[in-house]
Amino acid sequence: MRIGINALFFRFLTTGSGQYLTHLLKALAEVDEENEYVLLGPDPLPTELPGLGQAQPVPYTEGDGDRFRYLRTPMPNFARRRATTEKLVWEQFTAPAGARRAEVDLYHVPYFAPPYFPRTPSVITIHDVIPLRLPVYRTSPRMKAYLQLVARAAHKATLIITVSQHAKQDIIDALKLPAERIRVIYEAAGEEYQPVTDPETLARVRARYGVGERYIFYLGGLDYRKNVPLLVRAFAHLYQQMHEPGLQLLIAGNPDKKSGPLFPDPRPVAADLGMSGQIIYRYIEEEDKPAVYSGASAFVFPSSYEGFGLDPLEAMRCGAPVICSNRTSLPEVVGDAAITFDPDNTGQLVAEMRRVLSDSDLAADLRVRSLRQAAKFSWKKTAEETLAAYEEVYKRSRKH
Repeated sequence: MRIGINALFFRFLTTGSGQYLTHLLKALAEVDEENEYVLLGPDPLPTELPGLGQAQPVPYTEGDGDRFRYLRTPMPNFARRRATTEKLVWEQFTAPAGARRAEVDLYHVPYFAPPYFPRTPSVITIHDVIPLRLPVYRTSPRMKAYLQLVARAAHKATLIITVSQHAKQDIIDALKLPAERIRVIYEAAGEEYQPVTDPETLARVRARYGVGERYIFYLGGLDYRKNVPLLVRAFAHLYQQMHEPGLQLLIAGNPDKKSGPLFPDPRPVAADLGMSGQIIYRYIEEEDKPAVYSGASAFVFPSSYEGFGLDPLEAMRCGAPVICSNRTSLPEVVGDAAITFDPDNTGQLVAEMRRVLSDSDLAADLRVRSLRQAAKFSWKKTAEETLAAYEEVYKRSRKH
């Protein structure tokens, strides 16, 4: 087979879709020695592909001569005036046309952007349908029109890949797609996520981010569904109960970066509760994440809606005790290895955090459970199941 893959997210490598693309390609290179891959992108090939940790990136080549080729397909000039227009033209016209010129046998779009007029058999990965389920994520007329387009285009795809059983059911409900056209293939945390136990490394990273030895960690975005203000309120109650002056909450991210109803600022909540001095907001560098996860007294993830939930899985792969919302796909990911709570119940979250921080045996047991649960997920398995999906589509297309 010659497989075309939309590589637009080489532009946004630190996003969830960017991480999915790079980890999937690396794993496919390891498990598939037979097929050719043509990666289609509008930009020059990146010299480095961050997000793969210590692993060597796949040796993509421009032009002919390698199983993983990168085919640059530039945008037409008229489309470059606005980012949203550029993205739409790329997804619906430029990339599918490039795939056809490359004579691929199937075309994989690894995010929710199926072409309305597919020129070849197509596989689409839909990580979630959050904008279709939560109105706050589709406020602008342009977003509503785009969602209508891709929702209709999804019916033209040969096969849909999604990342959890919950996401599959959401897709069936929101897009009215038949279950038999959807395959659930779980994601995984990268191999760079390993327990960090060296005291000097942990101390150096703590100093870099201004935290002491006892901190609760959150990473996963600051948008509405993530419930970060809830976490701040729960932490304030916990702090009053624990009588530990050095206890801190480290929140990954910069609240100044985005604002509005979709990004509620947690800092006024902290100020009202007298917690501003105990809460730190910092962007965490990729290379520091394993140590920050490993050193946390607990990783708390209060999100009310996830297509998969990669952040708690990364924390588990580092052996962190995880306290996690019991909503949507998260129970599938964390299994019995995390303490789960109702994200509408602040008191329950306070009680569970206090339990983990007060009971060293419980925390140690959660660390062991985390490592065991995380080991069930691997990018190798993701790649093997994705390759099986490609073969299914290829065989089906040869019959017609």
